[in-house]
Amino acid sequence: MAGLLNVIMTDQKPRVRPYIRDLLERAKREHGSGSDAYLGIYNQYFRMPRKEPGIARGTRHYNALGDLPEGLERLYRRVVVIDMLSACSSECVFCIRGLYDPHTLKDGQISQILKYLARDEHLEEVLITGGDPLIATRKLDELVSGIAAAAPNIKVARIGTRLPVQDPLAFSDATYELFRRHSKRFLFEISLQVNHPFELQTEAVEVIQRLSDCGVRVHSQNVILKGVNDNLNTLLDLYDRLRALRVIPHYLFHAVPMVGTDEFRTSVARALELSAQLNDGGFLSGLGKPKFAIMTAVGKVVPAPGSILADRDGTLTIRTSYRLEDRLRWNPGYVLPESATVNELGTLDVQYVDGED
Repeated sequence: MAGLLNVIMTDQKPRVRPYIRDLLERAKREHGSGSDAYLGIYNQYFRMPRKEPGIARGTRHYNALGDLPEGLERLYRRVVVIDMLSACSSECVFCIRGLYDPHTLKDGQISQILKYLARDEHLEEVLITGGDPLIATRKLDELVSGIAAAAPNIKVARIGTRLPVQDPLAFSDATYELFRRHSKRFLFEISLQVNHPFELQTEAVEVIQRLSDCGVRVHSQNVILKGVNDNLNTLLDLYDRLRALRVIPHYLFHAVPMVGTDEFRTSVARALELSAQLNDGGFLSGLGKPKFAIMTAVGKVVPAPGSILADRDGTLTIRTSYRLEDRLRWNPGYVLPESATVNELGTLDVQYVDGED
């Protein structure tokens, strides 16, 4: 087992930047150590995972490597994931990539990625992730500039980040200039993970607004986390604030069953209940509503009636619309995970370890 989360589980010491420590102290000073704001920060970074293995045993949220160039992952037709680096500003203890081996893309690897992107006519979008790509502006600029020159088929560049809420003071003019310089070449989207409204401090708000001024479309990807935001009022406050900042709510995820994450995971039933209250309770309107999704071993699933076929001793069987032949068409080296099977309709059913309330 590799990655920083293994270090955290062993040492039982958080790995956070000074900004996060200051944010926790700010929550304590303004609201008290038992407040929703304080726990919303503390439980994301300072609540340590158990050393003993629990029911969540995953070390990758999915495996979509196949025969692709190193640094690429692919499950879907039009988009490919570029895993640029493994480092983040601070380490979330519930991280879905926290057990990956430490890495940063090298020049030769970027060259191979560019060749792959350019020769696949179906690809139109890249998701650049890690780790957090925005902590390495020069490497990100090298990658984006290379895509701009070599792969005219790529129109959308999406970047996954927590930096605006983990260390907003780390943003430099060079980061904003990167987006301005390529704004006519790409539709830039920032997938911002923010899980509690107290993370949206003045410093973070200023970064979000400056990114928008550079032509970047910012949307949120949030995770339902036990002891952080698993109540209606906190989520309503979060989505109201995001909408006021013109941040588009995208996915509200169930916490993935990674090693050490048991303390963070609600049941899927509880998550569905919260999602229904948000979307159908008359509290949020229009584009302020997030879409609930489960990250399974074969990809994201937005549950519909009948999607969850069975619940056997805490393991759910989830029906998807994914087809194995499609996966093999887009990624010939793709290997169906042991938790998935082809059903009588020709689509994939997948086992998913539930959480506990």
